Amino acid sequence: MQAPKVAAIFDPSIADVLLKTRLRSQAALDPDFWSFKKDAIRENTHAFFQYPAMMVPQMLARLLSDVQAVRPEIRSVFDPFAGSGTVLTEAMLRGLDFYGRDINPLAVLLCRVKAGPFDVEKLRDRAARLRDRITMDSGQSIEVRFKGWHKWFRKDVAIRLSRIVRGIRKENCLWSRRFFWIALAETTRLVSNSRTSTFKLHIRPTHESNHRALRPERTFGEILESNINQLEAKRGLLQGMNKLASSHYTGVAKVDLGDSSTIWNANNRPQYDLLITSPPYGDNTSTVPYGQHSYLPLQWIDLADVEPKVNRDLVSNTHAIDSRSLGGSRKDAIKGSLDVQRRSPSLAKVLKELGSIRPEAQGRVAAFFRDLNRSIDPILSHLKPNAYMFWVVGNRRVAERLIPLQDILTELLCDRKAVCVTTFERRIHSKRMAVRNDTAQTMRKETILVLRKAI
Repeated sequence: MQAPKVAAIFDPSIADVLLKTRLRSQAALDPDFWSFKKDAIRENTHAFFQYPAMMVPQMLARLLSDVQAVRPEIRSVFDPFAGSGTVLTEAMLRGLDFYGRDINPLAVLLCRVKAGPFDVEKLRDRAARLRDRITMDSGQSIEVRFKGWHKWFRKDVAIRLSRIVRGIRKENCLWSRRFFWIALAETTRLVSNSRTSTFKLHIRPTHESNHRALRPERTFGEILESNINQLEAKRGLLQGMNKLASSHYTGVAKVDLGDSSTIWNANNRPQYDLLITSPPYGDNTSTVPYGQHSYLPLQWIDLADVEPKVNRDLVSNTHAIDSRSLGGSRKDAIKGSLDVQRRSPSLAKVLKELGSIRPEAQGRVAAFFRDLNRSIDPILSHLKPNAYMFWVVGNRRVAERLIPLQDILTELLCDRKAVCVTTFERRIHSKRMAVRNDTAQTMRKETILVLRKAI
């Protein structure tokens, strides 16, 4: 009689060594391997919208490949700072379930559109009817009247954008409207009076704005056609993996609008196999103003199509989203950071240095890490025991002081008994980031922290 098979016993220490070896072996042969300088092309749904500081898809694909080689039982990926959905797309292309969250309605809209469905033929038909509605609309009314709209859009441009808005609103299918809103979001970014060379809203000189040859309907049509083609490309990849049924992804691809410091469904808390995320590198005001970058597109989108009960205060002004993000509120920042300083000697040292030279900067840094620290326990609570974590981070400078985010975050995680597996750096060649901003030099390299949650 044949003896029954005995299931292999998972040994986390052996898995850690294997993962570390895989991640570092290529870099040993090519120090620039993880930079993907020549291969960082944004294809399929990655190319829908120019969102700030998007992660490099090829890097994420390789991370997923390496961790799955060590832990083939991984089935679900969690990203509490989902952004434009780069992790979501790469998880789907490996047939994995994905769960994400973001505080920015535009990020959530992007993710939900990238999650499908993938009925390209129906979408092309609906897009053709939308173009007809836009062409037939000769109305002169303007659909948005947010404060200062005339500063950011020429009147003729606003009239033409309004025709697109009315055409989208007449579409009775929610997923089609969402797809169309994304094309409109990129259109508004390109035809507004704000410069496209920066994430912050910077008005163009009047003479430059007045003499630009703008055709919003044509721009929208070109973006819409390109996005449909990119959706079709992703459909082909998913079909090749047998991951589509009736044009829907057979796995889970879910993104919620919300704060990373809160627990999802506390009464029935889901837990995931793997974390891959890239949190903000500092408060949005002094690093990347995701909310400000999204402000103009969101004025033209029906927010109820993103989330039925979305709070309109999120788009009440250019800083509303950023003020709700990590470090957005500096009230009681120093007092609120005392717990973080106890957990992280590196942060305590930096805050002490900043306090002696620039108290305002000290408060800004303290507020960010206070909020980041608040998010860690909820995030960890959504991970299974021994789940691996990949945190992609960068160290910025404030008041000419390096803020060692990689060290601080590692200390905060290890204080919660996480195990540090390895760290490695990559140079930033293609990640869309500003060269400089008003208060900090933007990072030229990133660090990937690899940790494992303790049991």
